[in-house]
Amino acid sequence: MKFLVYALLFGSVSIISIVSAAPTGSIFHAHNGRTHSHPLPVIGVSHRHGSGAIGVRVNNQSSPNNDFYTRNASPSGRISSRVIYGNTRPTPTKQAPRRRVTTSQAPRSTHIPQTPQTQYRANTRLSRGDVNCRYGQTDCNVCAVNVQQNFQKATKKQLSWRSQPWRFNWPSTYPPQRKRPLDIFNGEPVHALGIPDKHIQGFVRTNSSRYPYAGSHSHKSKGGIFVVKQEVSGKMYLSSLHQLGGRHPSGVHIIGKYLVYGLNDRLYFKDINSPNQQSTFNLKIPRPGFGGGLGVVKLSRDKHLIITSGPGGQDKRPRYHRFYLLKSVNGRPASISLINESALVHPNKWPSSLAFSENLSIITECGTGDIYTIHSSGDEKGMSAITGNGYWRLSKLVDNHNKLSLKPLSGFSIRQNMTSCNIRSAATVHVNAQHQLEFYCHGYAKDPDGTTFNVLGKSSRGIDKFYFKKGTLR
Repeated sequence: MKFLVYALLFGSVSIISIVSAAPTGSIFHAHNGRTHSHPLPVIGVSHRHGSGAIGVRVNNQSSPNNDFYTRNASPSGRISSRVIYGNTRPTPTKQAPRRRVTTSQAPRSTHIPQTPQTQYRANTRLSRGDVNCRYGQTDCNVCAVNVQQNFQKATKKQLSWRSQPWRFNWPSTYPPQRKRPLDIFNGEPVHALGIPDKHIQGFVRTNSSRYPYAGSHSHKSKGGIFVVKQEVSGKMYLSSLHQLGGRHPSGVHIIGKYLVYGLNDRLYFKDINSPNQQSTFNLKIPRPGFGGGLGVVKLSRDKHLIITSGPGGQDKRPRYHRFYLLKSVNGRPASISLINESALVHPNKWPSSLAFSENLSIITECGTGDIYTIHSSGDEKGMSAITGNGYWRLSKLVDNHNKLSLKPLSGFSIRQNMTSCNIRSAATVHVNAQHQLEFYCHGYAKDPDGTTFNVLGKSSRGIDKFYFKKGTLR
């Protein structure tokens, strides 16, 4: 089997190179013995900038460079196709007054009792995010400049990709529960072509310089959450490993200092600055469904908007988005109420692959306060799951008389691989201290026996590493 898998991998190189050579904005295929490409549809191309202007390219340089955000990324990976949709005009808004939030109280170890809520204040601006957040603030993320324009740069191959590792030791135990990677990272059972069934579910860049990365991993019985620490030298290694009470946690999201994930009927908030503590906030969420991803965005004062998507996978089930209002007390999550649910809008001329989602990122645009989502997924069947395409989809939050929905704007695809950049399992978008978009993807799974798809094999002393890729705009 191993010989067959590698033969298939090497045998597919010529095919992959031909597909990658297809022009951007095209669909490659063959018939009657000839290969050629057709252009993808381009519908209503428009750009929205942080200043609110339409059709004007703006170069925004923000705050000084941060040591943990490198601008020396080396290019790799190719964008093979793109589609564009939508034409939205900005609506000028007046920013709500901002109130300082403090978080002096320690996290609790049990879920927070809450009063069921069925209504929210009519004056809560559900489609406008807080643009005044400072980088590192405890309960929100900074805004991004010119979201649509910069996303379009990504569709035009203007991304530089850099691969990085983080290390761990299979038999060692890690705080806070003294669990081993062998207990959580094992990808069994293995299916066709040796592809592990259990794998990384979500991976994010946090707002912490000491603990810059975190993610979730599924397991045949009990999945887990992992946190990665970075040394002064730049080397990264596993710092914390939390085993959960269920086999399949959702993808993960960062809001301020909190790592957020869903499991069963609860939403969990973990302080990323204290990864070795077992304590978390957790709230029961009405009508849970995290299979397509989840995200949180700051609205104003002690209010946040939660968006979840589902289901995951690539079948014919209808896709939906659910919107919730999260209320906090002194910056601490306190209650969740369901606002509404809307069906996925999928333009007829779009490839069906852009309807799927495994992870979700939420971004506030500087200036306008507009809220955008970026869903990510990728091919999951046969050889395409190993070296196929990964997909990114940009949408804008629309508020029609307090009934929320997501309007698709554009999308693009890049080549994915299982060892360092599997879009289907773990791909997200982060906004850095310079208010720029950063694209992240991660390796799919590891095999502690040193066989299928663990290209490093089983090294001495059981030391191994995961790889991930960071894409920065050029």
